[in-house]
Amino acid sequence: MAPVRLIERGEAGDASDSARLASKLVGHYVERGTGPFIGNTRHRVLLAEVDGEVTPLIVNDGADSDCYLTSPFINYITYAEDFVRSVKDPGTRRALLAFIRAVRAVIRSRDLDRVVYVNHWMLATGPALRFTPEQLERLTRALKERFPQHALVFKRATAEMASAELPAIFNRQMYVWRHEPGKKPPREFRQDRNLLNQHRANLRRLTAADPGVIDRLRELYRALYIDKYSDHNAFFTEAWFQEVFRQGLLEVYGIEVDGRLAYFVTCFVAGGELIGSVVGHDPVLSRKHGLYRAGMSHLMQLAEERGLPLNLSSGSGQFKQKRGATPLTEYELLCFSHLPWRARLSWSLLRRIYNEVGPRVFTALSI
Repeated sequence: MAPVRLIERGEAGDASDSARLASKLVGHYVERGTGPFIGNTRHRVLLAEVDGEVTPLIVNDGADSDCYLTSPFINYITYAEDFVRSVKDPGTRRALLAFIRAVRAVIRSRDLDRVVYVNHWMLATGPALRFTPEQLERLTRALKERFPQHALVFKRATAEMASAELPAIFNRQMYVWRHEPGKKPPREFRQDRNLLNQHRANLRRLTAADPGVIDRLRELYRALYIDKYSDHNAFFTEAWFQEVFRQGLLEVYGIEVDGRLAYFVTCFVAGGELIGSVVGHDPVLSRKHGLYRAGMSHLMQLAEERGLPLNLSSGSGQFKQKRGATPLTEYELLCFSHLPWRARLSWSLLRRIYNEVGPRVFTALSI
């Protein structure tokens, strides 16, 4: 049985699909850290290899992140607060804000944010965690020895993977769409496909050679994720978008309106599924021309052509279910029993609250 190997620099090789994927998706982070690519993060990134399978490790030493992707406190509390402010019903909004503020009063960021993320690909949705229970046990032991003061958070897990050493915490609701031959698609799906056909002449795969494409992608991304939703979303830099094209990290498709890029959507294939990833659009033009709907329909068509399920990540749950997507509960596995009592208390409270309240809120608000 080979020991767990932690790789701090250089390539993990190409002995497995996961090693090749890690080289492509996170190799630049391993070499240079996250700061040059995501402006509101400052992390070391390592790779862990267990029996030839490779997964990324994101190390937050306690004050390295202003981004929900890599700060448990921001993800579970601050980012949730940002979202609740957008809830339209004032009674629901006030009740949820009061609840979150009560949680914030007893759970401290310094107790949560010293953390090592396992299987974190620095995207909202990455490949599923695929280690066996025995491999998880060995990896956990190795990481506790290397990072004795850090909590461990295993991304993209299921409740069935939990154990006494690695309890599960509800993270979010994801949505997966599958083409079902012979089954009549929903009305909304058919309407979106008609929209896609209307835009098809102005839809194409983008490349770095397109004039001004990186500046425009950043502008459209910011209009959606930062300006509309939260400044705790990832601040992808010019270098990140350059890396997307240089390494082929993601497939990037765009729709033009009146000769100018107005919408883009990205995706990649991993773990036997097509994963929808970063999007961006001009909010006014997208609403007027149905660009988001057309872009989602394009991803569904790509998945159908490739014979893969399409992972549409989280959010807009009602929209996705009306088009035939199925909700799938995503959990994170936690390891914090080795930490001081105050950190253990914060993690235990957070886990109890989210497992009790999270699924009901996500369902009620169709997140």
